[in-house]
Amino acid sequence: MKVYISADMEGITGLVDAEDVQPHGRDYERGRVMMTEDVNAAVRGAFDAGATSVLVNDAHGPMRNLLPDLLDPRAPLIKGRPKPMGMLEGLTGEYDAVMCVGFHSRAGTLGVLSHSFMGHEIEDIWLDDRPVGEIGLLHATARALGVPVVLLSGDDSACAEMLAWDAGVTTVTVKHARDRFAAELLPVPEARAAIEATAKRALAGSTASASAAPSSIASVSTGSVSTGSASAASASTGSVSIESVSPESASTAPASTGPAQAASDHQLAVRWQSATVVSHLVGVPGVRKRDDRTVEVDGTMPDLYLLFGVFLRVATAVSGQAPYC
Repeated sequence: MKVYISADMEGITGLVDAEDVQPHGRDYERGRVMMTEDVNAAVRGAFDAGATSVLVNDAHGPMRNLLPDLLDPRAPLIKGRPKPMGMLEGLTGEYDAVMCVGFHSRAGTLGVLSHSFMGHEIEDIWLDDRPVGEIGLLHATARALGVPVVLLSGDDSACAEMLAWDAGVTTVTVKHARDRFAAELLPVPEARAAIEATAKRALAGSTASASAAPSSIASVSTGSVSTGSASAASASTGSVSIESVSPESASTAPASTGPAQAASDHQLAVRWQSATVVSHLVGVPGVRKRDDRTVEVDGTMPDLYLLFGVFLRVATAVSGQAPYC
């Protein structure tokens, strides 16, 4: 079983602010350690589930965040940018499962460090007229390649967004958003244990149901995270309750599996903060101007994801905005 891990940073255990996730931030170096250890938990769970290989792709910002000397030595790392497929660099149909570690919700949602790829420069994205962020585009691309997404870790908003796309994906909530830069955090040991145990369970379920139809049942129940503890305990603050339960008590449904989707046309539309970005993107063959700040293009997956990476590089060159501004 070959497993692919895409590792973002905003949804990592304990991190809530740009200072935690951006180079030169006061707590960025500590954030890099936290990110690496969350990924290590997923790697351990994958190998415990019987994985023969695990590839990790650093998918956040400069894509030089994970610390190779602290990363589980069984897992090779794709590090640095630019990468043609960005957050999915290296993923092919030869893989059996994708795990998303440390993900965040899309722009406009009340999630920790929520945005879509470029801070405030991207105001909204639609795939076939459905609002989408990094989670939805990654899921659609992986599915087009025939590889199911089986796990996502992040805050409660990111987990809800993933389940809205595919209720069969197992999610691990490591923090509950109180605002865009504030959260109620699960204790670090519990969060790491939950990622490890849930990764193992999700991959075991995916392997067992490789030829089964997709399930419509969500995995880990909303507001709870499974840990290695045999007892249940909860800590409440205001309206948020964080519950610790045994791994056996959390339900896990198989994610969508099967061969790659037949190629079909999709429409991708992106609304930018700056009309300057649109004025440059319309020079790309096939890209149409919907209005002064929105472009649209038709195509198939994963080609649209590859083209969207070109959009990002053009926008970065002409906008010059800092993340989360």
